[in-house]
Order: sequence, then C-alpha cells, then structure tokens
Amino acid sequence: MMPKFLLLVLPSLLFAACLAGDEQPPHFDESYLMGMRAYTREDWAVATAGMQQAVRDFESYNEASLKCLKLCENQKVKVPVDYYDDQELAVFHEIIARETCIRNCRDKEVDVYPRAGITSYTMDHMKNKNVYDYLQLALFREGKREEAAKACATFVYYNPRHINASVSLVFHKKNKNLTEEDFIPHNKMTYWDLYYMGSELYHRNQWQELVDVIETSLQELPRALQRCRDECYGPLRLGRRMGFAQTVIHQMITLKECQSQCIHKLGELRFDKTEEFFGSYFHYLQYGYHMLNASLPAIQASATQLQLEPHSDVAKKNAVFYRQQHGVTRKDFIPREDVQPLIESMDLEHSFMHVLDELSGHLEQFGEERQGGEEGQDDAELLDNDFFAYPPANMPQAEEWEWQEWNKPEIVRFTTDPDRMLADNVLSQDQCDKLLELTKHCKEGDGYQRKAPHTYNELFEGLNILDAAKKSQEGEVVPELSQLYVNASRRSRDAIAKEFNLQTPLYFSYTHLVCRTAKDVVERRDLSHPVHSDNCILNEATGECDKVPPAYTWRDYSAILYLSGEFEGGDFFYAHSTKDLSPEETVSPKCGRLVAFSAGKENMHGVLAVTKGRRCAVALWFTLDPNHKEATFSMAEEILHEIKTVS
Repeated sequence: MMPKFLLLVLPSLLFAACLAGDEQPPHFDESYLMGMRAYTREDWAVATAGMQQAVRDFESYNEASLKCLKLCENQKVKVPVDYYDDQELAVFHEIIARETCIRNCRDKEVDVYPRAGITSYTMDHMKNKNVYDYLQLALFREGKREEAAKACATFVYYNPRHINASVSLVFHKKNKNLTEEDFIPHNKMTYWDLYYMGSELYHRNQWQELVDVIETSLQELPRALQRCRDECYGPLRLGRRMGFAQTVIHQMITLKECQSQCIHKLGELRFDKTEEFFGSYFHYLQYGYHMLNASLPAIQASATQLQLEPHSDVAKKNAVFYRQQHGVTRKDFIPREDVQPLIESMDLEHSFMHVLDELSGHLEQFGEERQGGEEGQDDAELLDNDFFAYPPANMPQAEEWEWQEWNKPEIVRFTTDPDRMLADNVLSQDQCDKLLELTKHCKEGDGYQRKAPHTYNELFEGLNILDAAKKSQEGEVVPELSQLYVNASRRSRDAIAKEFNLQTPLYFSYTHLVCRTAKDVVERRDLSHPVHSDNCILNEATGECDKVPPAYTWRDYSAILYLSGEFEGGDFFYAHSTKDLSPEETVSPKCGRLVAFSAGKENMHGVLAVTKGRRCAVALWFTLDPNHKEATFSMAEEILHEIKTVS
C-alpha cells in the first residue's frame, strides 16, 4: 500500500512533471549559467544578455514567490479525521498543503519558472547581487559604459566592504562622460538610504534633521525586515534516507534560522559586527534628542538601546548618564513602546529556534534508529547523507597539528618613516610550504567567490579564513593547515602591534589568502594592483584622498605576509605621494617576509605586474575600532577549537 504522505505530495509533483514536458524559454537559472559560460570565453554580448535576462526573470520570480506566500500563508485543507493513522502526518499536513499551494500559484504567476530546481550557486549570486559584479565588467568590455557604471554601483551598494569592487567603482568614476545619475544603484533600499543619511547628519551635528531621518528609517525597517523573512521561504525538500518528520523539522529549522538572521542581514551593508545595527538606531536617537534638549525621548531611546545591547559598554554608560540626571525616575527610563512588537517578534524567533534545536535532537536520534535498519546502507553512507553537520571522524589529534616552534621575527628595516615596517623570518620555509599547499583550495575572486578585476592579465584567487576552517570541518582540508593560517595571521598582528608600539588593541578587520597568477601575455604595461590607499578614495585630479564610503574608513593598519612561490615580478611598492603615484620604494616578496604600514593616504601603494608564475600571500587589514572587527576570524577559531575538542 502506498504511504499516505506520498498521496499528499504526489499531486504537486505530478503537476510539476506535466508542466516540465511543455516547451518553455530558459528560466533565470539557465539564463545566468549561459551568461557565465559566455563570460568565461569573453563573449561579452552573450554574457550581458544572459545575465540581464536572469536579473529580470529573478525579480519576477521573487515577486511572484512573495505574492504566493501571502496568498497561501493560511492555506487550510479539510481532511477526514480518520484519514491519518500516523500522528506525525497530522502535524505536518498543513505544511505540505501550503507548499503545494505556493508551487501551483507560482506556476501560474511566473512564465519562466525553474521547475527542475534552482542551483544554490545561482540563487546565492542573485540574492547577494554578485551577478552585478560580473555584469559590470561584461558591460564595460562591450562598450556600454553607463550601464557598467550602474551595475558596479549596485554591487558596491550591497557589498560596500568589497575592496576590488570599490576600486572598480573609482575607475568608472574617472570617466568624465558619466554623470551622477549613472551611478544610482538598481533597487535601492529606503530604510538603508535614510539610515546612512542619518549617520552623515550625526557627524555634521545636524540634530533635528538627524532625529527626523532616523525616525523615518525606523518606520521603514519593519517592512524591510518582513520582506527578508518572507524571502527565507523555500520549497520543501524530502530527504531520501531521513524520516519524514526529520525532513520537515529540518525545513523549519532552516527557515527560522534564516529569519532570525534578517536583522543582521539588513545591517551588513555597514557593520562587520551586525548585531549592533538595530541598537545603533537608538544610539543616534538618544544623542540627537539630548542635543535638542528633548529629555524624555532621549531617555527612552537610551533605555531601548540598553534593552537591545545589555552587554554594550556604550549603552551602559549612556544609561548611567541619563539615570543620574536631575529629576529622572525609574518610570522615565523605560524602552520605547512603539518598537516593542518588533523586538518581541525577534525574541520569539530566537525562542522558537531553541525549541526546534531541542526537538531536532530527539528526532535525530529517532531518525538514526529508523535508518539504521535499512538494507544496503552502512553507517558512513548515512552520515554523509544526514542533514545534521557531524564532525568528520578521521580528524588528526590536536597535538599533531599544533605549531609549537616559531621563528623569532627579524626586523630587517624599520624605516625612517614611522608608519612603515618590514620584518623577515615571520614564517619558516616549512610553514610557507604548508600554506602554499592550502592555496590549492583558493577560488577565483577574493576568497568570497567574487571577481577581482584589478587586471585582466592575471588570475586572482583567494581563500578567506572562515572557508578554510569550514573545509577542515568538512574533511577537505587538514586542520593543521587552517590552524596555521590563523596562527600566522595572529603572529603578524602581534608583531605589528609591538613594532608600532600600539597602546590599544589591534583587531582583525579582513583576512584572506590570495594568489595572483600571470596569464600568457607578452607585454605588460599594467599593474597587478593599481596604486591606492586602504582607507580613503583618491581623487587623482586634486591629490586628495577622502575618507568617505565606499572606502573602508575604519582600517588603521595593513599588512602582507608573503609565502613566495615560483614567479617573476610582483614587487610591492610605496608611491611617492597622492600626487605622484610612481614607485618610491619597492619590496620584493620572499617566504616569511611581512610588510606592514598605516592604512591612510601617507602610504599610497600598489603591486607591480606578475609577469610569470604564481605569487601568493596572506593579506591582512586591521582596525583599532572593535565595532569593525572581523567576525569571520572569531568564527574560524571557534570551528577549529571544536575540531580539537572532538578529536
């Protein structure tokens, strides 16, 4: 007899199968992949056509999905009570009914629907706007300068910390035939534009305008948050070897985990430490109202900030200040009522996540018992196909991959310029060789699967520190290598803090392992990396370097730890000044050499062309501001610590 849950699912599956047989134009997944294939063979016209079509179809698909979600949100299906002989089917019937409703609705709403499924590659590139990074280059090479500028501006708008795209945007802005309108991004977000405007007003001491703009942004925030939550919904995917209850619980965990991260995602446009984004609204408001002598709104904003950030030293200091003001009582220091529903909804999401985590633990055990008796499957195969992240069982013991012996760094030149240093012997040859082995896992781009068009005569590849740790967790990379990546980065930071005699902590801001490989080009007149500053945007016409977005204004120090390798060219150089970008002082890479400098306009720098072979290094940026420390570095350390604990 056919299981009853299949009777529930089969109508939607059969419906999709019937439609799949009809002739239909390519859906956005196919259009994008077609565009990307053309991109790799430098067929720019086909590349732009495919990617632009994919963007249009994805927008239609996304809007239809959101519309169908609303229509099907409370979908009910009447089923006789005696229909079920399994209680778990009764619990999950409503989920299946809703999924079937959404699928059928979407088929009617969207002419180009990916019925065969959507690759995670395409979905990630669409949601993260990575498509615009590829599109801007393809449009530029096709000669469509205005469209290329807008595509680049769109990518930078959603990814402001992407250094390579920021350099590309500066390049586009040098085109005197383009106007400001050419740099207006697609699909701007009201809440964010208002918030950013408010932050600018804060620095200009325009208090009334500040509170007006931030309050308006705060009104827009719930709409943006709800859209983000709605976009977390996806199709129900039945696992081949998991119990039915396990599959649905996993679906719910994925959904709620995504929704609980939405407030962080909305803040990622500006903050590395995104959990402070919501609280920062009330930091601006408490100060703005205070400067306007509006005591009660300032006090309530401070109380709200403390509610959202109970461990923040800034929030605590603000609270102490207001509580000490004459006439302020406990009844005055209460959080704002108008934002409590939003705060409560976020708290509810986190509580629900906790319950689901607990429930999934029980179902995990139940599922293993059921699956263990299935014929023809061994334990290893079951673990490989389980949706829970089990740590690999064959990890080396911790003591086997701890680096106990380190060379003593040798300061070979601490130049007369107090903002520059050069140290050798930071890594041994063996350690360089091991990190070069890790570069086998680099992907094209900066380590975040993005293109880096510094020059089209070199292949640019990277591996960020979190991906390295995750690959160790998944068994792809020996943990020794990822741990060495972490330790070498920490060792570089400590040497910099010591030599520059820093009196406050130096935090990681961005870390990636990067390689540049020369292509077969006979004559090179370009640079591997054009002259730039790491925390300001150079205006070559005036010689000014402005610390304004999209520059990474919070970066205070930069460093490159060389791994060497077999290559020619690729020397690092300092330029004379912001007005004279020619090389003043060059440094040749070699194993274990560390170049470090303050990240401002006083150290304009670049990289000469790599003319042969592959040049690899660990690139590091640091900040003195804890609000901008690199969250991924801490996450990588936590993963590696867990691996040690398990092993």
